[in-house]
Amino acid sequence: MKDFFTFYKDIQGMQLPFEAFSLIHIVFLAISLFLIMKLYRYYGKLNTIAQRRFQVKMAIYFLIEEALYTAWLLWKCHDHVLLEILPLELCSLCVYMNAFCVFTQKESLRFFSAVVGLIAGGVAMIYPANISGLYPVFSYRTINFYMLHGAFILFSLIQLKDETLLSYEHMKKNFVILSCMFTIAFIVNVMYNTQYMFVGIPPKISFIASVYQMTGIVFFLPVVLIVLSIIQVVVVFLLRQVFYRKNHPYQEYKY
Repeated sequence: MKDFFTFYKDIQGMQLPFEAFSLIHIVFLAISLFLIMKLYRYYGKLNTIAQRRFQVKMAIYFLIEEALYTAWLLWKCHDHVLLEILPLELCSLCVYMNAFCVFTQKESLRFFSAVVGLIAGGVAMIYPANISGLYPVFSYRTINFYMLHGAFILFSLIQLKDETLLSYEHMKKNFVILSCMFTIAFIVNVMYNTQYMFVGIPPKISFIASVYQMTGIVFFLPVVLIVLSIIQVVVVFLLRQVFYRKNHPYQEYKY
């Protein structure tokens, strides 16, 4: 427990590290899935006013979590801390988008939370590259990582209860939002040699790095944006099948 709050660069002689695809990883996934489904079912039993309060509490949790995470970085990170706390990580952007969509009720933000939040939370929990081998199992970073990304998935499922959310118009707006986010992150990465939004120069994640090797720096960002648009179309199509046709098996979904 001596390294519970320690930043990964300062950990020496780590005991019981968190490793991706290990038994402890499976345990974390199982516990997270159990809690997500329990809270999702609990939310479904609430009336409209109670559901609204539930979402407001989640929004407050997201903002408090981000504030505590930033405070932890300021406390424990001693290397380029100002770059570390820039809100350009995908999880940080999801935090703010989730909170803003609760307080503003804008459909475009709710679409982002539903689709991007589900992908970001799911992929991160299945492939926890940001913590695997870097932090102990019992550490603030590991526990917070799974709490936050589990909350992303829960919040996404809550938004997806609205069947009208998965529209073509919202999907187009969301692609513009994603393009702006990734473009800003890419520019910052080029300028400061950071890894925001996984599009560093070069990227540290192997399969993204292979794309960079094939495209080079000039075409890297356009290819990433094209791939993102394809992924979004596929994900939205699948979500329509699950969340719309399940309730309306004999109706066509209107775009």
